[in-house]
Order: sequence, then C-alpha cells, then structure tokens
Amino acid sequence: MSLAAPSPTASAVPRPPLWKVWFLAIRPFSFTTSTVPVIAASMLALFDDRLDVPDLLLMLIASMATHAGCNLANDYYDDETGVDRKQVIGQAGVLQNGWLTRREIGIGIIVSFAVALVAALPIMIEIGTPIIVLALLSAAAAYLYTGGPFPLAYWALGEVTVFLAMGVGMVCGTYYVHTGEVTTDAVLLSVAIGFLTTAILHANNVRDREVDRQHRKRTLANLLPRWFANLEYQALVLLPWLLVVWLILRNPATWPITVSALVLPKAMRLARTFPAADTPLELNPYVRRSAGLHMQFGLLISAGYLAATLIGSI
Repeated sequence: MSLAAPSPTASAVPRPPLWKVWFLAIRPFSFTTSTVPVIAASMLALFDDRLDVPDLLLMLIASMATHAGCNLANDYYDDETGVDRKQVIGQAGVLQNGWLTRREIGIGIIVSFAVALVAALPIMIEIGTPIIVLALLSAAAAYLYTGGPFPLAYWALGEVTVFLAMGVGMVCGTYYVHTGEVTTDAVLLSVAIGFLTTAILHANNVRDREVDRQHRKRTLANLLPRWFANLEYQALVLLPWLLVVWLILRNPATWPITVSALVLPKAMRLARTFPAADTPLELNPYVRRSAGLHMQFGLLISAGYLAATLIGSI
C-alpha cells in the first residue's frame, strides 16, 4: 500500500478545520495518562527534597510528544490491519473519513517523536546511560505496540506493555532523573499508577473484544472468559489504594496522600458496575471514566505529597 494513499474506506464526511482534524488525531485530552505519572513522581521527589524544575518541564514536553506519536502510530497501524475501519466507537476517524492521508499521519509521527527527542536530549546528556536506555526502550515500546513484525498489542501483551511503560517506567524514570536513584516508594507509586493506566486499556479492549477477535488482534479481553476480564478490571481499579496504605505505613509523614481516598468511592462504583456492561455502547463510558479515575488519583497523590512537603517544612 502506498504511504501517500488515503484510507480505502474514506467517506464523503465533510472535513473539519485542519486544526480540529489534528486535534482529533493527536487526542491531547488523553495526555493525562502520560503527564500525571511525571507530576506524581516529581512530587514524591519534592517530598524527598530533590526536585529539578527544568527537568520536570522537559519531561512533560517529552512525554506529551511521545504520547502524541503513539496515538498517531496506533491509528496508522490499526487502520492498516483494518481494525479501525470496523470499530467506530472511540475512534478519531481521521483516516477512515479521508481527512488525513497515511503520508500525513506518518509525518505527524516523525515530528512528534522528533520533538520528544529534542526535549529529552538535555536530560539524556545530563543523566547518561540509564535514561538513554529508558528512552530507547520507550521508543521501542511505542513503535512495537501496534507496528513491526510482532505488534505487542496484537499478541495479548498490550496491558503488560502499558503497565511497564506508562506506569513503572514513567514514574521510576522521572524519579531517577530528579534523584539519581529508584526507591521502594517510587516503585510502589509506579505500580499504583500503572494499575490505573492499564485499567483504561483493559476497558478499551473489553469494549472492542469482538472486533479485535475478527481481525486476529489477541487481547486478554478476547482470549479469556468475560468473568476473568471483569476480575482483572476490578483488581486494576482497586489495588492502588492498598499500595497507598503501604506507602503511608512505610513513612507516616506521607499521611496527606490519604486524600486519594476521595475517589475511592468512584473506583468501587466502577468495579461494581463494570460486569453488567455488555455492548460496546455500554462499555465505552468505562474507558473515559477509567481515564478520569487515573487522572484524579494521580493529581490527588501529587497534592498529598506537596502537602506533606509543606507540613514537613514548618
């Protein structure tokens, strides 16, 4: 297929203004999943009295640019396999409607990752090998998620990849940039945020399980029984609070992070009602609500560490 050729399913849907087309393609509203881990890890570093503000700003830029590139790459390769042409709920549709060509999406991918590289370069020079390795692994995960000869998302490795890259990798990597080490607290925080990030993807996969199965996209949601998928989702949205308790027991001075309990009722409600949702239309809101839970949890944890820092300085 020619890189410049538009999607074969392009329709006559009127094209919105160009800025809106790229907004839909890049999906900046999803960037909370890549910025909240950076902010939370930075507030933990602040609590440990080792925050580097310029590095924080560079990491936020790099994470958002990488996320934009991932969103574009996912659309590019899912359109190539035909998944996005069949699954319309939750899709941007810029390729399917002919608003952008595959060549334009390809250029967008290159630009996004170039911006991420430029933002991360000062940090890689400053920190050296550990961050260079992490950056290379992150770039590989972004490409191999839906691209390459063995796309991870098509072989039931999507949840593992997202958990490691956007949970453990982002939080521990950010903390390492600030402090030069990875502590047990940073790992516990990374696992808690990683669980909630994975819950977003899992809700998405449960919603798309039938279409994914038709296109041989193997996910845990369509390989295992629905009851297991329900248990997985429930564990992913509830376990983070056990990790919060563990963090406080390790260091009672961090008690202000109990503010995260404000959204525990929302997590419990999602866990309780998720099994009853069956159709894609019923399941689609859970993708958005899971993303909201991830954002709220991460920001409340960040606020808690900031409050603990201020209290400790009095």
